[in-house]
Amino acid sequence: MEYKKTILIVDDMKHIRDILWFTLKKEGYKPVLADSGPEGLNILLNEDTHIDLVVLDVMMPKVDGFEVLEVIRSHKGDISKIPVIMLTAKAQKDDVVKGLKMGASDYILKPYKFKDLLSKIKVLIG
Repeated sequence: MEYKKTILIVDDMKHIRDILWFTLKKEGYKPVLADSGPEGLNILLNEDTHIDLVVLDVMMPKVDGFEVLEVIRSHKGDISKIPVIMLTAKAQKDDVVKGLKMGASDYILKPYKFKDLLSKIKVLIG
């Protein structure tokens, strides 16, 4: 099977990663999983891995999603241009505004409908 695009899923909750992996793969995308901010950044900074979009949780231990987003957007290379969808239960208006001001391409609240996430992915990367 030829994949459309590669999507990095960064979430500390295994069941969320597993659901997203399964559903994105079924849609023809190539999902790559990271269980923490540092692991996600390692994947992004690895020159052998091309990532087309990042689905990023906010509430993670050690390095949260806002910190990961800050590193992505401040990077001098191509990763700074990768679309990032924040997928999180952090639903306060201030958090949504913060994520979007920091450069998130979209901010989706958990619980979410996969069809809504998929439509936003299609708009951003096809």
